[in-house]
Amino acid sequence: MNIAYSLKLFNFFLNRYSDDTRLNNNDQIRFYNFWDTQLPHEMWFARFIQHHKHSAKINFYSVLGPVETLKYRRKGLNIFFSGENMQAERFDKYRQVCEKKPFDLSIGFDNNAFGSDIRFPLWMLYMFEPESTYEDIKVKLDQLSNVKTGNRTRFCSLVASHDWNGIRGDIIDALQFVDLVSSGGRFRQNTDELQINCNDNKHEFLKQFKLNICPENSNAGGYVTEKIFQSIEAGCIPVYWGANNKPELDILNQDAILFWNQGEDNTNLLSVIKELIADENKYIDFATQQRFLPHAAEVIWSYFETLEEKLNSLTTK
Repeated sequence: MNIAYSLKLFNFFLNRYSDDTRLNNNDQIRFYNFWDTQLPHEMWFARFIQHHKHSAKINFYSVLGPVETLKYRRKGLNIFFSGENMQAERFDKYRQVCEKKPFDLSIGFDNNAFGSDIRFPLWMLYMFEPESTYEDIKVKLDQLSNVKTGNRTRFCSLVASHDWNGIRGDIIDALQFVDLVSSGGRFRQNTDELQINCNDNKHEFLKQFKLNICPENSNAGGYVTEKIFQSIEAGCIPVYWGANNKPELDILNQDAILFWNQGEDNTNLLSVIKELIADENKYIDFATQQRFLPHAAEVIWSYFETLEEKLNSLTTK
């Protein structure tokens, strides 16, 4: 047995048995390869499960850690969730594990994109509390549809830490010919307002601007994250790329979004943006369109219902 193989084996068993998981108080729910910014009982899925009074032992897995962690089944239900684009090359190893259907339930941005069983996109975790009722969802959508957009004098914002695919840079370069794009994140940062004036509160920063650049990190049908919804929540007009430029067709009003077409001629898009900035009435008309389709609440609530039905069927077997 060579040293390299021994180290690989050691790391596997370390990941398999080490107590680097974040447990909730009663040890019912464990999270592997998940975000480390929340305590276990604060995590969306833990709260959803506790709200619906499921008592089964449940292990959640994701992609923010060693892929070997996914290969070991633990006692109880084993559920995989990813808000990432599992079709992207950097998640190949995780997708290959998931496609073998080793989990009791797989949850992702699209049915069968990586062997997933149900669709529950990442933005749901950002926009709605896990205890939400159908009425709560309707109220939230009504609030998002009536965000004040007037009295905004600043052009366009971006908050991003990187530009893996080069699209954010391309959009900035194109829009800079219209007016200054204010970048508050690490990527092309040209203002410290997000950190100094807004205390790193993205919403407070975005709501100063008419437009917000919010493309996805990669493109795949159905792959929609929180970015476009945070833009809408702040009252901005989204400048978007991703999901084959068809984000949430049964939820979002596509006419209220400005779409960037990567690798194509965006002259028409830039002309529209120039008109919106030059004519305040045109900007107000565009910005005050209904952001959501009439049946959006029903569609979103169906995601909640499907998740609960799946969990219920698994925990009552």
